[in-house]
Amino acid sequence: MDNYIDRTGGPIWDEFLSAFNLNSATLLHQSTVDPFRRVYLANNRIYKVVALRHETSSHLREQHLAGEFSILERCADIPGVPPAIAHYKTDEFEVLVTGMLPGEPLAYLHPSWLRLFIIMTKLAIILVRLSWRGISHNDILPTNVLVTSKGAVSLVDFDQASRNKFLVALVKQFTGINTVESKVNNSFVTTFKGCLRKKLPPRTIHFLKRLCGRDDNKALHTLPVLPDDASFRLKALLTAWQYAQVSDASSPGRQVAYYSLDVEGYHFPGERPWIERWNILRSVTDYSGKRILELGCNMALLSSFLLKDSNAREVLALDANAKIIEAAKQISIAFGVKPILRQQNFDAPNDWETELSDFKPDIVFALNVLKWVQDKQRFMDFLGCFQELIFEGHDSFDVESQRLRAVGFRQIDIVGVSERGRAIIHCQK
Repeated sequence: MDNYIDRTGGPIWDEFLSAFNLNSATLLHQSTVDPFRRVYLANNRIYKVVALRHETSSHLREQHLAGEFSILERCADIPGVPPAIAHYKTDEFEVLVTGMLPGEPLAYLHPSWLRLFIIMTKLAIILVRLSWRGISHNDILPTNVLVTSKGAVSLVDFDQASRNKFLVALVKQFTGINTVESKVNNSFVTTFKGCLRKKLPPRTIHFLKRLCGRDDNKALHTLPVLPDDASFRLKALLTAWQYAQVSDASSPGRQVAYYSLDVEGYHFPGERPWIERWNILRSVTDYSGKRILELGCNMALLSSFLLKDSNAREVLALDANAKIIEAAKQISIAFGVKPILRQQNFDAPNDWETELSDFKPDIVFALNVLKWVQDKQRFMDFLGCFQELIFEGHDSFDVESQRLRAVGFRQIDIVGVSERGRAIIHCQK
């Protein structure tokens, strides 16, 4: 990793763009787990690229690019599947070139119930056709399903696809039953559940889980039992999770923490896997030497990791819940960092805006907080006071980008999608 100098275009990627005469290409995506895998757009074609001497995640994928190309060729006549155009391999790079399919990821959309039914029906037709061809996609997620404004549906990203018999592929793709072991197994059911989570209130989802006999408050969220000689870090984290579970800062009425984390072989349970989230956020921009403001910090794992792993100069983190601030203090103690932690209700009448502006942050985080603020315009006007913002909301990207443009941001880019299907947006003026 030492040769990787610039997250937005270092010498390795300059070399690729020059070698393939793609200097005007647009960077669409960089892997959140491997900075040496990228996706570019040029000339209405998609270029999936691996820097062969440096990439570290090929073992996580079912197919190398050559195998993905072969599978796409086999499915060339199936509507809604990217056309395979070319595959190249040099000593330095491997490249898969496909046609660009129109549409926006289902993860970014908030379709009506009727439109969702139509989308899922069209996706099911694609999956049946793939299964008949002996192909199981294996990674059916809302981020890999494209939908146009006219209702056309496509399925992309076949690097986890495998060859199976028709019935095996059909079962895997629709039910998620892993009859033949694959590296991942995200199915039609996975995508449908993701869409339901976005449409249904948390209390309804919790009720349905209880109705189906799944009590999240028991086994799934049981805290680990530590031995007497457990490390100081583990004991501090256990205290943090004890505060978090009774804070009502995640799902009111349920004893659950917001994040889950694995440390020294122990699992601290929560609703969202922290490391998956950190893998996206850590690469959005350069945090080194920066002053950072985190609004709605919850357990403040982000603030602690920015100080611990990203060389942030100083971090101020705020949340309205007093108990979750106590959890955040224990987490900072566990990781040996010192964010400034404060309790603050963003609907309070006091002039908190001036106090926070005096901190003079270089970067502001506002992740999943706008929904819980009553005076949304006041909060958005405050966000508009800064030059760089990393934002996550609950509405579609179109709705959120309109809000962000209205308060002065001009460069608004999606840098990732959370496991809940929400766009993570990097905003600059």
